[in-house]
Amino acid sequence: MREKTLKGSLTVEAAWIMAMVLLSIAVMLQQACRIHDETKAAMGLHEALEKGRHGSAKELEASVSGAQEHLGRLMFFPDCDLAIKEKGKRIYGEGRGGKWKREIEAGRFRPETFLRKITLIEGLVKEDGN
Repeated sequence: MREKTLKGSLTVEAAWIMAMVLLSIAVMLQQACRIHDETKAAMGLHEALEKGRHGSAKELEASVSGAQEHLGRLMFFPDCDLAIKEKGKRIYGEGRGGKWKREIEAGRFRPETFLRKITLIEGLVKEDGN
């Protein structure tokens, strides 16, 4: 004997699935914004450090304040702080915001050393005959 089938609705099940889909999208957007803020802050720190490497000691503070202004308002790190200091021939940079922290160090840019290396390489190439 055949049993009688009733027409059903998937409204309740679809509502749960839609809630999970929307929650997943919200989490992905949140993580994308966090990664964006980390990258933007790290690149701002790196830019300030590179400008500081090529400039004088007075320009260190100007490069930090310029990078800080360029960062603008970040979603996850509203208290993001960049700092650069010079010790001897090295420049140290540190960025902090929330649980995020990044440290970078680099040597002072010395164009005379670079030019000496290039001159040496050119001399070696000429001697080699190639």
